[in-house]
Amino acid sequence: MPALESVWLNRQDGRARAGVDAKPVAPGGSAPVQSPGDLGFAGLIGRHASMRSIFQLIQRVAATSTTVLVTGESGTGKELVAQAIHALSPRRAQRLIPVHCGAIPEDLLESEMFGHEKGAFTDAVSARVGRFRLADGGTIFLDEVGDMSPKLQVKLLRVLEDGRFETVGGVTTQSVNVRVIAATNRNLEEAVAAGRFREDLYYRLRVVPIEMPPLRERAEDVPLLVDGFLTHLHGAKGLPRFRITEDALAVLQAHSWPGNVRELRNLLEHLVVLGSDDGLIRREDLPPELSRERKPDALAGWVSPPWDFDGQGIDFNRAMASIEDRLIARALDLSGGNKKEAARLLNLNRTTLIEKLRRKRDAKPSLAAGAVAAPAFAVGGEIDPQNGGRLHTAV
Repeated sequence: MPALESVWLNRQDGRARAGVDAKPVAPGGSAPVQSPGDLGFAGLIGRHASMRSIFQLIQRVAATSTTVLVTGESGTGKELVAQAIHALSPRRAQRLIPVHCGAIPEDLLESEMFGHEKGAFTDAVSARVGRFRLADGGTIFLDEVGDMSPKLQVKLLRVLEDGRFETVGGVTTQSVNVRVIAATNRNLEEAVAAGRFREDLYYRLRVVPIEMPPLRERAEDVPLLVDGFLTHLHGAKGLPRFRITEDALAVLQAHSWPGNVRELRNLLEHLVVLGSDDGLIRREDLPPELSRERKPDALAGWVSPPWDFDGQGIDFNRAMASIEDRLIARALDLSGGNKKEAARLLNLNRTTLIEKLRRKRDAKPSLAAGAVAAPAFAVGGEIDPQNGGRLHTAV
């Protein structure tokens, strides 16, 4: 179960050790009282502020049976969040049952989730218990819930509301007590707007949202992850113990990691399996696409300070806000108003960019005499002919 693979940290002899916990929480198991540390928490590694906030949120939500929606790009560790919530919850003595909605054919997913009766369809030679029944008293993790068909969305909504369902081909209503944690790498807000995802189900799932940051936004955590994975490859998989040079580590920190933590983990395993006998990962060992110089940034050089220091100095906060305004406006120009692409150019989460645009729209700053004019921020995303053809950035 590679998707369940997680890095855990503990303290022994004053050093951090890393390993892998690839097993669901077993019935009758117990979880120690944990608190966020300097290196990680409950199976997740990170000291970046965004990760620390997630650690605190996991602690608070774990004690409840509230539905949680975990979002983020592929490979950011959404399933690890589900494991951590379950392991720290009062339900930890029962099972955590994963359902990978995107990996199961649509015509079989309903049977997987809710079970079926004998003879319900051609190949139903015997009755089968569904995942919701198996998770009774525990937790069910619905991965890639955004891929679910409209028919199943209706059935899932009913389970979330009153804990009841019928098996495929069955006539008896069954009841379960299950905590639901869902995850997706899709933008469910856009799916709702496009009519592909039920709005009522979206809000029923999104009682407590947790957004996992992409690895490129927490580069300071790369050394911790590298050390954890190298230690795991040695201890759990029996591979040689490798170390990494500082210049190679700097390259890894500068990489954008489109596959996020999963990409980093797989790269390190590749490097260890094919590595040199001296147990050292050097810059020249890295794939060419990582070690070559980065291409010029589409935004580089576009922002130049339009002010000079004088005897009065400058307003630092206003200057920084002006630079941010220009960068956002330029990224939206380059992306044709596509906020997802603009966020990629800025190395931001799309939701982070949207929040910045909302704040700028609501602030409506007045421009003092001599201040650098900031781009206009308005709803709509159209080109404004009265503004020199500039793109009005949309929220």
